[in-house]
Amino acid sequence: MNHWLLSLSASADSCDNGAGLSIEHELVSRALEGDGRAFQSLVEPHLNMLYRIASRACGQRALSEDAVQEALTIAFTRLASYEAGTSLKAFLASIAVKRARTLLRSERRRRGYEEKGQPSERVPEPSELLETEQSARAIRAALEAMPDKRREVALLRLDANLSYAEIAAALGTTEGSARVLAHLALSELKSRLAAELGHPGEPSR
Repeated sequence: MNHWLLSLSASADSCDNGAGLSIEHELVSRALEGDGRAFQSLVEPHLNMLYRIASRACGQRALSEDAVQEALTIAFTRLASYEAGTSLKAFLASIAVKRARTLLRSERRRRGYEEKGQPSERVPEPSELLETEQSARAIRAALEAMPDKRREVALLRLDANLSYAEIAAALGTTEGSARVLAHLALSELKSRLAAELGHPGEPSR
């Protein structure tokens, strides 16, 4: 299964944090004025995280790339609502999660229409699947079966590695609620994967 699961003085830290916040304020202001390079500088450190989220949700490279590009476009249009100094990572991740799910639903509907007039393809035997791909499919299936908010929390926690406070801010809920949702999501995910992959010693449902 996929595995998910120096020190400076106080005054120097304060200066560094202040400088970082000042730079972010400047980049946000420039991006809002239409400076594409400023926006790129803001989002570039988070691109790998966005691709992880989209890939986990979509399972298809082309669709994942589309999801990230559309998420960035949406983020740019909503940048005025972002408060510099909060969590840009959470702001971007929450958009990517929702966009990936929307694109996946649209893609499934499109495929459904196409497959109605085509002969069904042979379904590979389990032994033909690599364990890593089987695990990835099982994870996506388990996530798909979850309620929307629980699934979003799982993606934000595992792939974006957001704190509970960041998840709460991203989803418009309380930190306590985010903790409960994360606990439920991870417990459900573990249970479903145990049943799907037939791990020894794990109960099936």
